[in-house]
Amino acid sequence: MTTGAWHHLRNDAGARAAAAVLAAAAACAVLAPALAPYDPTIQPDPVALRLLAPSWQHPLGTDPFSRDVFSRMLHGARVSLGVAAGAMLLSVTLGTALGALAAVMGGWVDTAVASLVDVLIAMPRLLVVIALVATFGTLSPWWLVVLIGGSGWLTTARIVRAEFRDHLQREYVVAAVALGASRWRIIRRHLLPAVAPQIAITAALALAAVIPLEAALSFVGFGIQPPLPSWGNIILDGVDYLTSAWWMVVFPVGAVTITVGSALVLADRMRVAVGGEEHEP
Repeated sequence: MTTGAWHHLRNDAGARAAAAVLAAAAACAVLAPALAPYDPTIQPDPVALRLLAPSWQHPLGTDPFSRDVFSRMLHGARVSLGVAAGAMLLSVTLGTALGALAAVMGGWVDTAVASLVDVLIAMPRLLVVIALVATFGTLSPWWLVVLIGGSGWLTTARIVRAEFRDHLQREYVVAAVALGASRWRIIRRHLLPAVAPQIAITAALALAAVIPLEAALSFVGFGIQPPLPSWGNIILDGVDYLTSAWWMVVFPVGAVTITVGSALVLADRMRVAVGGEEHEP
């Protein structure tokens, strides 16, 4: 992203607010062991401390197993956001590499990648991921990163391929080719910097897509397994207590909604910043 776009983004109140929310969520995830007042897995008194409403001692209440929901939310952020960030990075890296390869190589490579994207993008991602998890059984967080990230590169590949093909026709790239620059040098010095803003926007959108996907997998029992907390399985623990223990659903759903909304707002404000600069005379 160029200086003008960064300046526009820094002066955008919506972008700053969204970035602040995401930074706060990341900080809570990283600092969860220091911030959490209780062990997220311990069950101190399954009778006396079961399903306590929010209070000073338990700010977000307790669950059916007497565990502190606030502590589980913090540690759940560590797991949920960690899986989401890892999957996003993997999907964006794969998509960028394959999109760039297709555009630069052309010919049968371009046709093969484009055809593969067209076929796979028609498949419902959630159903594909659930089918794979059901086939291979319970997966560790690392394998969830591989599975979710490995199924999410299609949009990035399509965008990067289109952007690369556009820039390959521009004069500065044609001049570099005429001067004998290698493909790797053209990609590294010219194409990637030019397409970086679009990749950043795609990364924010990918993060917004992956967070609820991980939560949904954990909610249906195919994602993070108890007693390890994630926002999805915290919701699952409280789904049978919607009227008597609303806090077990409201707070994790709110965390997912706010985090996803912030990522979407940031992506939108980045798109405005980049688009505004591109249309400047």
